[in-house]
Amino acid sequence: MTDGLAKSLGVVRGTALMLNIVIGAGLLTLPGLAVEQAAGYAFAAWLACAVCAVPLLGVFIVLGKRYPEAGGISAYARRAFGPLGERIASLLFLGAVIFGLPAIALTGGHYVAAVFGGSPRFYAAGLILCAMIPHLVPGTAAARVMAWLASLVLGAVVAFLGVGIVSAAARPMHLPIVFPSFSHIGILTSPFMMLFFAFTGWEVGAGIAEEFRNPTRDYPIAMGLSFVIASILYLGIAYVAQDIDISGSYVSPFVAIAQPSLGKLGVTMVAGVAAVIIFANLSGAVWGVSRMVYGLGRDGVLPSVLGETTGGRPVTAVVATIGVLLLVLLLSGLGFIGIGKMFSLAGQNFLILYGIAALVILKLCKSVFEKSLSVFVFVGSLVILSWQGKSLLYPIFIIILSLFLTLIQRNRPAILSSERKTDACG
Repeated sequence: MTDGLAKSLGVVRGTALMLNIVIGAGLLTLPGLAVEQAAGYAFAAWLACAVCAVPLLGVFIVLGKRYPEAGGISAYARRAFGPLGERIASLLFLGAVIFGLPAIALTGGHYVAAVFGGSPRFYAAGLILCAMIPHLVPGTAAARVMAWLASLVLGAVVAFLGVGIVSAAARPMHLPIVFPSFSHIGILTSPFMMLFFAFTGWEVGAGIAEEFRNPTRDYPIAMGLSFVIASILYLGIAYVAQDIDISGSYVSPFVAIAQPSLGKLGVTMVAGVAAVIIFANLSGAVWGVSRMVYGLGRDGVLPSVLGETTGGRPVTAVVATIGVLLLVLLLSGLGFIGIGKMFSLAGQNFLILYGIAALVILKLCKSVFEKSLSVFVFVGSLVILSWQGKSLLYPIFIIILSLFLTLIQRNRPAILSSERKTDACG
C-alpha cells in the first residue's frame, strides 16, 4: 500500500511546472508559419487564439478543483463515460502527439539546417533517436535529466523573446498590427488550428492537481498565472515575428530575427539552443507518451507486448513510440504531409479533447455556472471544428477505432469461455 503522490506544489512551483508543460518547442516555428499563412494578420490570429483558449482553460480549472487526481483528461473521461470514454480520450491524445512530436522535431531540424546545411528531416530523425536514449538508462537518471532540461525551456524562450525585442527595436520602421474587419474574419481561421497547438498542455497540467497542497485554492491560481505568462510570451514573439522580415525562414524564424543584432555567431547559438530545447521537449514527451502506451498495452487496449517492461522500464513502448514518430517523419519527407498540417492535426485532436472535458463537466457537475461553461465550450469547439473540413476524418477514424477496440475487449471473456468449452469437449 502507498501513501499516494506527495503534496509538494504551491502557487509558484505549480505555475513553473505548468509553464514547462505548456511552453514548448512549437513556439520556435509557429510564429513564422503564422506569418507565412496570415501575413499582416498573424498577430491578430494569435490574439484570437488566446481569447478562445480562456473558456477552455476554465474547463480544466473546474475539473482540477473538483477532481484533483492524476491521469488528466483520460481519468476524467473514464469517471464520466467509463472505459469507452477513457479509450477515446487516450487514443485522441496519442493521435495528437504522433503528429505534434515529429513537427516539433522538424522545427529543430530546420534550425540546425539553417546554420549547417543539409536535410532538416535528417537532423529531425537524429533528435528523435537521441530523445530515446535517456529512457533506456537504468535507475532514476532519466528523471533527473528530464527535470534539468525542463527548466531550460522557459529560460530559453524568454531569452529568444529578448533577442527579438532588441532586433525589432533596432528597426527604423515598424509594421502596424492589422485586425480584419468582421466580414473578413475568416482570414484568421487559416492558421487558427495550427496556433491552437501552442495553447495545449493545460489538459496535461490538470493531471498534476493531485500534487498541490491546497488544490482548491492554489491550483486555479497556478493555472491562471501560467496562462497569462504564456500568452504574454506568445504575443510578444508573434509581434516580433510579424515586425521583422523573416522571408525564407518561416519554419525557423529566430534565425532571421537574431541575424541583425547578433550576427552569424548569434545565429549559430540560436540554432544550438533551439536544438537543445527540441531535445528537452521530445525527451519529456516520449517519457509521458510511452508510459501511456505501456498502460494501454497492459490494460489490453493496445497489443499486450507494449505492456511489458525490461528492468522496470517500458522499453518496448519507448521503442514503439520512437518508431511511429520516425514513420510520420518519413511520410513528411515523401511529401504526404507538411509541418503546418502536422501541427494542425495535433491541435485539432486537442481541441476535441477540450470538448470531451466540457461534456464531463456537463454530466458530473451540478452548478449552473459550470454547466453553462461546459455548454459554451462544447458548442464553441464544434463551431471551430466545423472549419476543418476533411481533416475531421482523422479524429473520426480514431473514435471508430476506439469503439471497435471496446467491442473486442467486451467480447473477449465470451470468446475465451467458448474456447475453454471447446478444449474441454475436445
